[in-house]
Amino acid sequence: MSTSGVSSYNYSGYSYNNYQNDMLNSSSWTEKANAEAEKLKENATQKTSSTSSSSSSTSTGINVTSSASTSTFLLGYQTTLEDLEAAASKLQSGNKDNVFSKYENAVAEAAKHPGDEKYQNQVTKARDEVISAVTDFVDKYNNTTNLLSNNQDRGSGIGAQLDAFKRMMPNEKTLKALGMSYDKSGKIKVDEEALGEAFDKDPGYVKELLGGQFGIAERIGNKATSVLDSSVDKIVGSSSTGYNESTKAEHVSTSGANAGKKNSTMSDSFLQFASFARSGAYNLSNYYAVSMLNILA
Repeated sequence: MSTSGVSSYNYSGYSYNNYQNDMLNSSSWTEKANAEAEKLKENATQKTSSTSSSSSSTSTGINVTSSASTSTFLLGYQTTLEDLEAAASKLQSGNKDNVFSKYENAVAEAAKHPGDEKYQNQVTKARDEVISAVTDFVDKYNNTTNLLSNNQDRGSGIGAQLDAFKRMMPNEKTLKALGMSYDKSGKIKVDEEALGEAFDKDPGYVKELLGGQFGIAERIGNKATSVLDSSVDKIVGSSSTGYNESTKAEHVSTSGANAGKKNSTMSDSFLQFASFARSGAYNLSNYYAVSMLNILA
C-alpha cells in the first residue's frame, strides 16, 4: 500500500506534521498499516453489493451502513444549505437584484408613465416575484429544519443547529403580519393571499421585516453560510476527524454542477469530507478516513 495516499490524515492522535516527521520512517507502523489495509481489502472483496451496505467489519470496527448514511446526510445538507442561502439572498435588500429593489424600480418607472398598461403590468409582475421569493425561501427553510430534525441522532451538533435555525424565526405575531404561521407539524406555511394583502398595504414594512438589515432573510441566510463555513466535527458534533488534501482538488473539478447557485465559502474540511464520501467507504488509499466516518456516525 502506498503511504502517500494517507499522508494528510490524523491517526491515533498524530497530526499531519508528526506523521511526516516521526511516523513515515517507522517500519513497525508501516507493517501495521499494510496489515490493516489487507484486512480491509479482504473484507470488502468478500461482501456482495447487496450485503456490503448493511454489514460491518468486525476486525476493524468499521460500520459501512452508518458511514455511508452519514456521508449522504452531509452531502444532502450541503445542497440544502446552499439552496436556503440562495433563497435568502433574493430577499435581502442589500443584495444586488433582490426582489424588493426590482419592485421599487418597477413602481418608479410606472410613476413616470401614468396610465401605461405596460408599466403597470411590470409592477404586478415584480409584486408577484416578491410573493414567489418569500414562498420559496420558506420552503427552503422548512427543508433545512426537516432534514435536521430527521437526523438528530447523528450527533449533538445537529440538534443545536436545528434549535439555532428555529430561533431565527420571529414570534407568531410577527409571522402573522406577513401572512405566515406554523402548522401542526411545526413547519412555516405561507398564506400567499394574506402576504399579498400585507405587501400591497405597506410594502416597506414587509421589506424591512423580511429583507432589511437584521431581517428574517438576513439572519437565516447568514446562519446557513455560517454552517457551510464550519468544520464537519462541529456540524455533526464529533471530536476527531481527518481529511485528505487531494479531495479538495476533486471538489473543484466537480463543483460545476452547482455553478448556478450562490457560491458559499464552505470550509475546506466540509468540502473534503463531501468529496471523499463520493469515492466510497472502501477507498483503500484513504482507508483511515473510513474510521473517521464511523466516529461521526
